[in-house]
Amino acid sequence: MRWFRYPSVLFLLAVLATACVASGEPVSWEDQADDSGRGLVEREFIDACVEANEDLGAVKAKSFCGCVLDGVQDAVTFEEFKELDDFIDKHRDEVTSGMLTEHFGWFVEATEACAG
Repeated sequence: MRWFRYPSVLFLLAVLATACVASGEPVSWEDQADDSGRGLVEREFIDACVEANEDLGAVKAKSFCGCVLDGVQDAVTFEEFKELDDFIDKHRDEVTSGMLTEHFGWFVEATEACAG
């Protein structure tokens, strides 16, 4: 089963992944890094993504989520990622996978590339 064929899973991943930005108001990917060197946003993105994809199993989900994070970081700046977070906050009850594709294609592309 390829999870990205199901728009609700992409939406759930986006909502969970962006919920992390408000915690402690980080100002960069690396802000509030822990001993592993990962910043707060990076850690919370991985945690939320793994939770949203628990049906993959822990190892596959963590690998997939790390891939998505790397793809997002390669595609956009932290500020652009924050725009996704702000968009989800503002339109939380009306966001569709089509809206994510239209406004944040980089996010959809990163998830599809990692799921392939």
